Formats: sequence, C-alpha cells, structure tokens
Amino acid sequence: MKIAKLVVMLAMLVGVLLVNRSVLLANEAPTAAAKIDAFMMEKGVAIEKGTEQYLQFMKDILLGEYPELTTVGSKYVGGQDDLDQILEYATEQMGPIFKDFPIESPSQEAFAASEGTVGSEQGEAVLAYSRTNAINYAYAWWNGQNSSYPDFGSNDCTNFISQSMKAGGFSFRGSGDGCRDESTQTEWYVNRNSPPLWCIGSNRDWVWSTAWSVVYDFKRYYTYYNAYASELGWTTSASTAKSLLSPGDIVQLQQLQGGNWVSYHNMLVTKETSSDLLMTYHSTDTKDKPLGQIPTGSTQRYVLIRFP
Repeated sequence: MKIAKLVVMLAMLVGVLLVNRSVLLANEAPTAAAKIDAFMMEKGVAIEKGTEQYLQFMKDILLGEYPELTTVGSKYVGGQDDLDQILEYATEQMGPIFKDFPIESPSQEAFAASEGTVGSEQGEAVLAYSRTNAINYAYAWWNGQNSSYPDFGSNDCTNFISQSMKAGGFSFRGSGDGCRDESTQTEWYVNRNSPPLWCIGSNRDWVWSTAWSVVYDFKRYYTYYNAYASELGWTTSASTAKSLLSPGDIVQLQQLQGGNWVSYHNMLVTKETSSDLLMTYHSTDTKDKPLGQIPTGSTQRYVLIRFP
C-alpha cells in the first residue's frame, strides 16, 4: 500500500515538473529567427535560408521594407531590444557578403545641430553642386535604368547615387585600364568599354572606379580625398539627421560585422518634411521614403554626408 502511494506521489511530482517546464517554455520570448520565420509563414514567403533570395530578404528587412518586423510596437517588435535582435539576426545572415570588405576608420557620433555638430565645417566645393539637378535625376530614374550607365542589379545603390552626382555637376576623374572595375578611392568615373578577350565578368562592356560603385570608396572620394562634402559622423536618430542634412545630401547605412562597421547602402535626400528626411535610392527602387522608417539599433546606423 505504501509503495502504491509513493508511486502515485512520484507521478504527481513528475507531472507538476513537466507542467512547470511547459509553462516556462511557453513564456520564453521567441528568438528573432523564430519571429522572422513566423512572419514569412504568415505572409506566404517561401525562401530557403542561405540563398541569394534569402540574403535579399534580410537586406529588405534592414531597409525597412517589412514594417511589422522593424517598427517598435508592432506585432513582432515589442521594444527596442526586440528590434535590435531582429537587426542583429539580419546582419549576421548577410555576413558572408562582407567577409572581404575593408575595415573602416572609426567614425564619431553626430549630434543634432542645437547640440553642436561633429564636423560642422563643410567641404570647399571645387565646383557648384546643383542639388536640384541631382534630385531631379533621382526622380527621373528611381525606378528605371539609364542605358548610359551599367546596371549592377541588386547592388546598384551607389551606381545610382553617382549618376545623380554626375547630373548635379561633378566631373569624371580617371579612365580605367580597359577591363571592368578599378579599385581606387581617388578616381571617380564610368565609361563604355571595348573589352579585350581576357576581360571577363559581368558588365565587361564598361570600365569604372570603385569610388563610382562602392559605398565606402564613394564616401572616401567625396569627403577624404576631395573636399566636395563633409562626413558629419554617425547617428541612430532620424531627427538628428534631419537637423543636419538637407535635400541633395546623402545618408549611408552601416551594419556591424565581426566587430567592425561596414558601409553597405547609399541614399539621396530628395525632400524633407517638418520632422523627417525623405530618401530616394536604388536596390529596392524607392522614392521619398521617410528615413525614420529605416530601422537603426545596436547593429545598424546612419552615416551623414553633407555638401556645401
């Protein structure tokens, strides 16, 4: 009889432990990966992890293309910690793209104009930059490809911004060696090419400098090797960016990779409201998107570039 009671008591104890464990598991916050998987299932998005399409999906999250995953207070994002976890997961998934990127120089934080700006001295322009012409070009081609320039597909953001700068009055510098891209931060150009047989790869009918097509090299060309513009620093605040920049200026996005910040996206300020800047850019072919809708956090931030 005593043995039977003991067995019953043990069974009850095991049952209580199992119930408590189930409650604990149920109360655990879902991971960022689980939230993204749930969102994809809800929206009927079937993309295999590790594919090019999945990496593009991660980039679109970082660009704020899915507000439910990047807006605090939404179904999937309770607070900034949740947002940070989602941004961190997306940047981790994109890591293989940036494994060979250069380590960038440390950058200072930018502060709102009323608090005293970092790098408040603007560059001395060698020529008159027409913000209006640059913006008009961006509006004309934000969702199209100008055949006068190469098409870099989903990596077209800096190529597009360079085209806008060309329309704004900046002149080419350099000419290339006859085969595709030249790695340089001191020359800025793109030209049609009659390639030799040994020249292979996409866009072999063009020659261009990486300052024309690569986010970081573009910034170095305009702000370091030339006094065309000033890098004001980084911020995670759209209101700070609004206080420092105007239509015709540029915002770049950086993400944290392996402990280093990597610049990966270029956007042109094409308009402003009373509270935000509106951005136009390629890659997702976007016109006048509020900067505040592009999420920032512990692994993503804005870099501000201002022209005189």
